[in-house]
Amino acid sequence: MDGRVKLNCHRLKELRKSLGLSQEKLACACQDQALCVSIATLKRAECGNRVYYRTAGDLARFYQIPVAELLSEQSG
Repeated sequence: MDGRVKLNCHRLKELRKSLGLSQEKLACACQDQALCVSIATLKRAECGNRVYYRTAGDLARFYQIPVAELLSEQSG
């Protein structure tokens, strides 16, 4: 395994939209909190592509939820 996981793209979009954020604004908000999440990474995750587990952790910290809530059923 290369340290990448698949995130639940529907859950990611739902969380982002519930805060009224575009992908760009979410990337900026993450940077403001010293979280390493770029707009390219957000697009990748929301399209169902695998991202580093660290990214999943940073997104979970931003949304203040457990990482497990972001993981896709097929993350393995």
